[in-house]
Amino acid sequence: MSRRRHSIIAPACVGAILCAVAATAGRSGALHLVMQPPGDAQPAEALVRVAHLVYGTNKTSQCFATGYLDLLARETEIKVDRQASRVDLASDDLYQYPFAVLSGEGSFQFTDEQFLAIRQYVERGGFILASAGCSNADWNRSFRDEMKQIFPDSVLEPLDLSEDMFQSVFRIAQLRTKSHNTEVKLFGLRVNGRLALVYSPEGLNDTGNAGGGCCCCGGDEIRDAKYINANILAWVLMH
Repeated sequence: MSRRRHSIIAPACVGAILCAVAATAGRSGALHLVMQPPGDAQPAEALVRVAHLVYGTNKTSQCFATGYLDLLARETEIKVDRQASRVDLASDDLYQYPFAVLSGEGSFQFTDEQFLAIRQYVERGGFILASAGCSNADWNRSFRDEMKQIFPDSVLEPLDLSEDMFQSVFRIAQLRTKSHNTEVKLFGLRVNGRLALVYSPEGLNDTGNAGGGCCCCGGDEIRDAKYINANILAWVLMH
């Protein structure tokens, strides 16, 4: 059966614990977000959880540093789990995470189930931050090819730093790479009119702080990635 027609059953929405998010201005320009879980079945202070995706045949997003989660927990009142969870892209567990990171190096192709899962996750409210580990050219090519097939009616478009996303907690004036100080762009993918994915060809991994033997060898990732990633996550929770 064609991967384009293969179907799977998935929950109807993403992030069920996120009943309401209220934002007010706080110290140092930071936003303070208050989580309000629905009903008595949820804990009094539900944590926002982030997924680092496992995909392809043996790809993980493990070399994406979690400093942005710690930063957001310190500088705002967002109740965020400071440790990202390793989640298989095709698992129904993904629907417990409103925000997912897709990263890695080298060529890849989604399996049939993953192909459908990523589309359904996004269409049902999930958000993906995609980032080429170590600015890897092969990963970038694979990612762009897969997105064209999964979302044929959407295109990756450059994002302007004047957008609210880049000012949600920290003021981001420019995007420059570490080695060459080159000004670069982030790209967005809109699905059904909603910005559902942000993509960095250079990488927002902050690989040097990812631990576990991760090394950005020869890549030119974007500087101050944790501040940019914290802004994106805060913006997602408000939208």
